[in-house]
Amino acid sequence: MQYRVLIYVLSCGIFSIEQSIACMPHSPDDVFIARYQAAHAVQGQNSQFKIQLNSDQFIFRSLFDEFRYARPTQWYSSFSPDSIVKNSLIIGLAYSPNGDKPEQYEIVSFAALSCENDRLSIAEPIVPFLAWNKQTSNCAVGNRKSVGILDGFLKHDQRYYLVKLQQKYPTCQQLNAAFPTMGIHDIQHNNDLFSTFKSWWEKLLNYFRSSL
Repeated sequence: MQYRVLIYVLSCGIFSIEQSIACMPHSPDDVFIARYQAAHAVQGQNSQFKIQLNSDQFIFRSLFDEFRYARPTQWYSSFSPDSIVKNSLIIGLAYSPNGDKPEQYEIVSFAALSCENDRLSIAEPIVPFLAWNKQTSNCAVGNRKSVGILDGFLKHDQRYYLVKLQQKYPTCQQLNAAFPTMGIHDIQHNNDLFSTFKSWWEKLLNYFRSSL
């Protein structure tokens, strides 16, 4: 959490420390794309849901960010996305709120991501979220119809990031190839591969961190 405060203070320049703590706008590092699978209520917590995703990727993070962020193994949210169909492609905002459990990510909100005739489009966010308002220079919970999922950053708006996404995935085929719909056997095989890769990658990261 302290790291996120420092980044926003440095990037904005006009914030005081008190304002930054009170208003924590999200950054492009929080943007992920995934295939939605299911939501399950967390036992004993009425407003907490465990979200199951496949083919998840943080799309604007650099290779160096692999050293700064833990890869999510569990996703949570304070809302239940009942209206989202299984295997739907979504784009959302998520971050790790607990420094002791950096692999657990909290989903702030997300929206359906569609592609038709090789053109990407983003629906309204499923729930409102805290967003940076460039006109008034403050944070507010934006209306879903007026604030897109990629509208709440300190710099640039959703149109800018949609262009970057279109450049990254110029065709629907490339988008679907990057975020495939997996069957049960594919998921099991992917989990086995990921477990092997994760073990190797964590050893490599720990080696570099210990060398710093």
